[in-house]
Amino acid sequence: MISNLTATLVIQARMGSTRLPGKMLLPLHQNKSLLHWLLTRVKSSKLVNHIVVATSDLQEDQAIIDICSSEGIPCVTGSEWDVLSRFYSAASQYPSDIVVRVCGDSPLINGEIIDFVIEQLITRRVDYFSNGNEPPLYAEDGFCAEAFYFKDLKAANENAEWMSEREHVTPYIKKNKNLSHAWQQFSGDYHYKLSVDTPDDFKKVKWIFEKLHDPETDGMQRILEIIHLPESIVDNAQKLNEGYQKSLIEDQKVGRTKSN
Repeated sequence: MISNLTATLVIQARMGSTRLPGKMLLPLHQNKSLLHWLLTRVKSSKLVNHIVVATSDLQEDQAIIDICSSEGIPCVTGSEWDVLSRFYSAASQYPSDIVVRVCGDSPLINGEIIDFVIEQLITRRVDYFSNGNEPPLYAEDGFCAEAFYFKDLKAANENAEWMSEREHVTPYIKKNKNLSHAWQQFSGDYHYKLSVDTPDDFKKVKWIFEKLHDPETDGMQRILEIIHLPESIVDNAQKLNEGYQKSLIEDQKVGRTKSN
């Protein structure tokens, strides 16, 4: 560890998806699910002390709990719509100084990205760091991780009042002018969308997995080599962060959550 600080990785994962229902269980590679590969690949992190999945308390998400159990990964359930409270609950049950957020639609992310955002958070001495989630300048879609401190997550959970802040976890932290923030992409050559939201996204990521030398450990460099192949089916990203933009349009004040 580059310091004595501890880190918990919280992965948001749900079965519900309007454009690709049940995507977490879809067989992505070697007849193993998208969620399996995401959990397998992040285990290569050298700086994470705990990995936990945060899912909803809906019956359909029992499937997420079952996969986590088979993979030896703890899973915490919570509100379907209030993702911030669910995320905070998961981080609270496996407490660390630093919390890293990853979305379940990103099976290509791996430990090197997780460790990068943790290292940058600490060495830059900022309160929030991400390699993406701030398009168009910083948008490593499909590889995005956000790192911040547990104390600031706690404050966000206690004070965030807008639907967009509670649905997307980090906007309250990112908008807080009393906190310092920094962004930097892991690779300046990455300009693609490889989070899995649609059948076409799934097709592209599945194609990449088929060409990996080692699907458990191959990182960004190998994936970029595959993307740049003449026969590549991956093109430059056109639209990014559509879910958050939609929530801003439909935003409303919902009030603060009750203290846990």
